[in-house]
Amino acid sequence: MKREIEIIEQLKNNIEDLVPVRGLRFRFELQPSREQLWRPDFLAHASFKNWQFRIVGEVVVQKSSSIFQDKIAHLKSYVGQNPNLVPIIIAEYLSPARRKQCKNAGVYFLDMSGNVFLEYESLYIERVGFPNRFPERRRGRGPFSDKASLILRAIFLNKERLWGVRELAELVNLDPGFVSRMARELEKRNYVVRSNSKLKLRDPQSALEDWVHEYDYKKNREFGYFCLRESPDEILDKLRDVNIPEKIQYALGLHAGANLASPYAVYKEVHIYVLNQDSIDFFVKRLKLKEVQQGANVIFLFPYYKHSVFYDKQKIKGLWVVSDLQLYLDLYNYPIRGLEQAEHLYEKRLKKLIKTQEPSCQKILKLGF
Repeated sequence: MKREIEIIEQLKNNIEDLVPVRGLRFRFELQPSREQLWRPDFLAHASFKNWQFRIVGEVVVQKSSSIFQDKIAHLKSYVGQNPNLVPIIIAEYLSPARRKQCKNAGVYFLDMSGNVFLEYESLYIERVGFPNRFPERRRGRGPFSDKASLILRAIFLNKERLWGVRELAELVNLDPGFVSRMARELEKRNYVVRSNSKLKLRDPQSALEDWVHEYDYKKNREFGYFCLRESPDEILDKLRDVNIPEKIQYALGLHAGANLASPYAVYKEVHIYVLNQDSIDFFVKRLKLKEVQQGANVIFLFPYYKHSVFYDKQKIKGLWVVSDLQLYLDLYNYPIRGLEQAEHLYEKRLKKLIKTQEPSCQKILKLGF
């Protein structure tokens, strides 16, 4: 609540610069009564020429898609009961995708970075394209960091289950105190709810949407090699012929893994997650690979998700593959047909982990931030 009040104060002090329309005046009113079940963050009275209108606003301070959607829904519901009010979302910065969400919902927006869209009668104000003036301060570990992501991975696999913190910590081999802190963050972002002190997944779609935009495939370290085979399928056939000892931990990722799970896009490179150089050396020797700077068709990855990348890995057609969730994270922003394969994988396999009974939870296609 403190940051919301700070942003409202910023808005009051800088409104003429943020909405530079001569003759347009704003007067901020007291917040609505606390006796209401839900109340907007502020009300304002606006005047321009002969027009007088009232604005109702919600302040967004978190990146959570779930909270953002709730803010819009509350505003629309409030305006539905008070049709003379003009609804607006306020934030330090709203990305193009968030601004589009506002427009699609019939809600206006204004951010402290200078982007604004407001309309009343023949008054039309739209200024966009201003960069974020409030880059996010570096925080501690969030729910999508390597170890913390084990919590989401576990509860995604059984979204209807109620989880105690200690049993969840034991399952994913994490400290209960750490799991408790991350649980509070997940609850704060509206991804989970508590019932009798236990956690239950509330909004898996928003959690996945936020996760895919925080995840960065490029943080993996790549090592390129060339295999004298004509196609990825031939490389995989050769890999199946190798007697791989248990100490060599590996899993196929990206297109190679996704095409074993649910074929769709044509691809040229086989990506293999490994944890150390010894594993690379093993495969180089058995597959007779040659290290190259260009033209690699076998790419080994040292994962930046080194604790969680192998969680829920699966054996498909004789080869280990990372989980469907990890495939989706890697492919979504991968430049070569990654999004197509990610969407196909979502429809065919991942949706059952994400879809809920709530009518608002539809398939995830092109997410944005």
